[in-house]
Amino acid sequence: MGSVKIYDIIPKRALVTRESARLVRDSLAAAVADRASEVILDFSGVEAVTPSFVDELITVLGETAGPKKTNFRIVFLNPPTRLSEKFLAIGRGHGLRISESDPGTWTITEAPAA
Repeated sequence: MGSVKIYDIIPKRALVTRESARLVRDSLAAAVADRASEVILDFSGVEAVTPSFVDELITVLGETAGPKKTNFRIVFLNPPTRLSEKFLAIGRGHGLRISESDPGTWTITEAPAA
């Protein structure tokens, strides 16, 4: 399992731009390099994220992970906002399912085939 503390890389309270999401590329690459089946992105210290930041973060993760892994999970620990339809739509756009698995935790997995 790889883990990335977002605030340690981007020490900002609000993450709003796609460019900000690109700043975590190297840390994400290291987190998935060990062939982990799960990557935890800890948002402790972050107070807000925008849909565009989350969309780009998922894009960057897909680029760094390479070919699709089966049973691969992304966990957003301590997300700074509630899971809304906007974020669910972003997941669907990437062929993923986002769910709130525990209070304060989003789990992102491959969407089941239609």
